[in-house]
Amino acid sequence: MKRIQQFVLAGLLLAGLAVLWTERRKVDALRQENERLIEERAAAQRLISERQTRQSGPQNEELARLRTEASEVHKLRNEVSQLRAGAKEVDRLRTENQQLRAADRQLRAAPTTGVTTPAAAAGSQEGYYTKESWAFSGYATPEAALQSAIWAMREGDTRTLLASMAPQEVARMQNEWANKSEAKISADAKRGTDKISSIRVLESRRLSDDEVVLTVYAAGGEDKVQKISVKRIEAEWKLAGRKEE
Repeated sequence: MKRIQQFVLAGLLLAGLAVLWTERRKVDALRQENERLIEERAAAQRLISERQTRQSGPQNEELARLRTEASEVHKLRNEVSQLRAGAKEVDRLRTENQQLRAADRQLRAAPTTGVTTPAAAAGSQEGYYTKESWAFSGYATPEAALQSAIWAMREGDTRTLLASMAPQEVARMQNEWANKSEAKISADAKRGTDKISSIRVLESRRLSDDEVVLTVYAAGGEDKVQKISVKRIEAEWKLAGRKEE
């Protein structure tokens, strides 16, 4: 009986050892499988990273190329804008030069051929004012301010003349008149228009929202063309003297 129990216990022990050995083999197999999966996952991540690196290289190069091209386009646009502005300035200067040359040719021809002056030839054109038509026209436009000032000179009206001028020009004229009587100033103003038969605005060029340069031809006397700056003071235009360019 005792020996039978010993055999049973021995059999149970052997069975337990067999089960333990079997389970241990399963655990080892699972561990190895887990390690293999970890290695495969790491290898897959390395492969993905390498592919992304290879793909990002050309993309970065393409992005850099596009940025360079965009910068070049911007530079070209700026150069085109500058060229267009330069072309407009050349056209303006060419037109002005042609007008002055035409005026000079007519002046040279007038004494011998009887050709009329530019102002007389444009008697009905806009911007042409005969001496008889001069009148106080207010200060709503640069041309109106010019006509008001020339009318004040013809009439010897020094107060209106000063009212037609910008502050800096008023200061200059008052300095010139410092030692003169009002009668003398009035007489000098009238004398300044004695030989002028008409004036004509050849060109009105806007330098800014508040300054315009009028190219004016005065017929009679010296028969000369001069540029006059007209500036907007608050809501009115006032003469600011000759424009030196």
